[in-house]
Amino acid sequence: MKTSIRTLAMMAVGLALLATTGCSKLRARDQLNKGVQSYKNAKYEEAINHFQQAVSLDPSLLNARLYLATAFAQQYIPGADTEDNNKMGESAIEEYKSVLERDPKNINSVKGIAYLYLQMKRFEDAKTFYRKANELDPNDPEPYYSVAVIDWTQSYQPRMEERAKVGLKPDEWIMKDKSNKKIDATNSHQHPSRYFMGFLCLLD
Repeated sequence: MKTSIRTLAMMAVGLALLATTGCSKLRARDQLNKGVQSYKNAKYEEAINHFQQAVSLDPSLLNARLYLATAFAQQYIPGADTEDNNKMGESAIEEYKSVLERDPKNINSVKGIAYLYLQMKRFEDAKTFYRKANELDPNDPEPYYSVAVIDWTQSYQPRMEERAKVGLKPDEWIMKDKSNKKIDATNSHQHPSRYFMGFLCLLD
């Protein structure tokens, strides 16, 4: 008799837990829907609050985490080097990564992280995630283009420093002759054929 009572008690507790879990999931989805509505109305802080509640109520609700990351990213201002702004960007990255822990092939999260790292000028981190996006979708040209832009940006400062050393203006370019002297290719007294010959010297 005691065993039967104990079994019934355990079943009652189990049903109560299931009911509580089901209720939490419903409340989480309600918060998610409210967050989406706020996001569509550009009320990002309000949306973030709803998405955070949804994640708290149901940590397995990936859409809530993805929307939360996107809302954080929307609040991040590229180039504004303030503590609050940097924290917003890092929060977005953290949430995107939490999505990837549960869904490693979530390309929106991968590209979201890559974009944020690019805006933060963390170029190597950005290239790492753009290359992951390439692996997930080789037919998407955007990550290839973004990596090329980063490579060009990383080479820009050294090139500008080299130009400054020889006194070139922004609209001038560098080439070398056979004696390895750097020549201003835009000097008006130089014949166009010398420009071409100088270019060939670069190819030697």
